[in-house]
Amino acid sequence: MLNIANTLKIILEDKPTFRRKQIEQAWFNTAINSYNEITTLPKELHEKLKDIPWLSLEVHTNLKSQLDNTRKILFKLHDNNFIETVIMGRKNLKQKQLSFQASSEESQSDNLQRFLPAVKMTNRDTNDDRYTICISSQAGCPMRCAFCATGKAGFKRQLSAEEIIDQYRFSQRLLAPEGARVNNIVMMGQGEPLLNYDNVKRALNIILENSDLGETKITVSTAGVVPAMEQILKDDNFPPVRWAVSLHSAIEESRKQIMPSNRKGFLEFLVQWANDYHTKFPSRTHFIGLEYIMLGGVNDNEHHLQALIKLARRMPHIRINLIPYNYIGDEPVDNVNYFARTPHEQIEHWHTELMNAGFTSTIRYSQGQDIMAACGQLQNTIKI
Repeated sequence: MLNIANTLKIILEDKPTFRRKQIEQAWFNTAINSYNEITTLPKELHEKLKDIPWLSLEVHTNLKSQLDNTRKILFKLHDNNFIETVIMGRKNLKQKQLSFQASSEESQSDNLQRFLPAVKMTNRDTNDDRYTICISSQAGCPMRCAFCATGKAGFKRQLSAEEIIDQYRFSQRLLAPEGARVNNIVMMGQGEPLLNYDNVKRALNIILENSDLGETKITVSTAGVVPAMEQILKDDNFPPVRWAVSLHSAIEESRKQIMPSNRKGFLEFLVQWANDYHTKFPSRTHFIGLEYIMLGGVNDNEHHLQALIKLARRMPHIRINLIPYNYIGDEPVDNVNYFARTPHEQIEHWHTELMNAGFTSTIRYSQGQDIMAACGQLQNTIKI
């Protein structure tokens, strides 16, 4: 399989800039299926492009959840690396929270009944669904977060801008026959987006320029790469998308245990960065999400709750997402063994206290758990 990014770069290096713009615009037309069908290109360019695949990703496996309207796609890359993309459909109605049937002692192999939501979603009336795609920015991940399967799998390489864009393009083409479309993008798949700064920036700008998605329909998640976060504040060419910071503890020692990449003094940096960010983007639509995975007995007691409230009060326009832990297997990760789910009643308590403290807070509904598509579960575990 061709390295499409490099091949296009070579073919277009001596061509006017507008030729690449014409190609990029055509990428987003679901009625076009090859470079030869781009009518705005001259014959000689058609000849050079004729053998290039229309997408840089090859579908290896396409799984669909039996529990909700979620799909997980395993893509093979040109160099035989793999990445995963998740497509999540939800009804326009407010989702009911996941009902946790399982105790913290249950293992991954137990009955799938424990994954069932309070009201099981159906696949009927797909036009009523709103689709969010969770896309990857790296093959693997170097951050080694203790709760995340991707970090356990290790880092392979950065994705090109084309490989990032094509996860969106594939999703659009998959949904179009159903009368549906991608409504939101979250860069919360494999990898740390800010370690692939230039390719992520280019990919987002191309998507925004050639699709009907607005900037606030795209959320980029980061574990906290300080130099890149500082650069964003100075980079007027980085699109003003929304940000989600993987926090997981407002106590530095606990955060370091959960996230080995944690930089000393990061929490103080985050407060200053959030204030600087909202000075640059004062609109409430550019809120910062604080992502908090609930790990039983690790970061879910009252001390951690009060630390979170104290930290969040120092930052404007914050939304706090509480994330139930999704099982990734019981093998040891660093010094952490056998993470347990925080009981649902405890998560509800946190949610109530955060709301009472004046914050917008949600409990995330974890979709696709039966196909290992939920938060922290992406690991290319399909046998290849």
